[in-house]
This record gives sequence, C-alpha cells and structure tokens, in this order.
Amino acid sequence: MPTRTKEERLFGAACLKAQLEKSGSSGSGVSSIYQGTLKDLGLSDEEVTLFLDSQRDQVEEALAKVSRKNDAKMSS
Repeated sequence: MPTRTKEERLFGAACLKAQLEKSGSSGSGVSSIYQGTLKDLGLSDEEVTLFLDSQRDQVEEALAKVSRKNDAKMSS
C-alpha cells in the first residue's frame, strides 16, 4: 500500500471527525478511537480541526457521496 500524503491523512481524519460530530458521538470509546487514529496517522487534533475548518465543504461532499453509495447498495 502506498504511503499517504499528509493532505490525504488530514482529509481522512477530518472525515472521521466530521462524521463523529454529526452523529453526536462523544463517549470515551469514540474518543479513544479518534485519538488512536490521530496517533496512527501522525496528526494532532489541532491540525485536523484547522484542516476541517478550511475544507469542510469538500469533507461534507465526500461523506454525502459515501452515504448515497451506501443507501443505493441497501436499496438493491
């Protein structure tokens, strides 16, 4: 598997953070998963938050696209 760029890692982490925000998930288990993801990706929450603030439209668009794909699969 090719190494991801920092931009790609930030985008993935921002998608996770946005999805967690939307779901209202805030338990310690969710926090542990998010923090573990940041550690694995070599990112800080501050970096992800700044990225999400500047790229929220693209992140939301990607999440909506995945959601539509999943809805279509479930309807089949």
